[in-house]
Amino acid sequence: MLHVNMPGEFEVGEEVALAGTVITILASGRARVSIPSHDHPYTIDPPPKVRAGDRVVLVGDVTRIDRGANKLSVRIDCGGVITVDKSAITRLRKHRRTSPG
Repeated sequence: MLHVNMPGEFEVGEEVALAGTVITILASGRARVSIPSHDHPYTIDPPPKVRAGDRVVLVGDVTRIDRGANKLSVRIDCGGVITVDKSAITRLRKHRRTSPG
């Protein structure tokens, strides 16, 4: 189940989504994407027919939490790890905990 309202705390391993905006399509066919609170453009394999200015959703898992700086490191499904403010997270899927026995 996806939650639109973000919880106050995240946990390592939770699946999150980030919204990005396509800056440009490169000659290689990859897209350069701007992600809120991430200081550098991020390059992805874009969905078909995407153009500059289109919004894309990047999904990944939380790998590190810096509570003091209010930042999360997220391993995006396409392989890279980026660090963003918690406010950049648009969706979250909580992983169910299994009880022993």
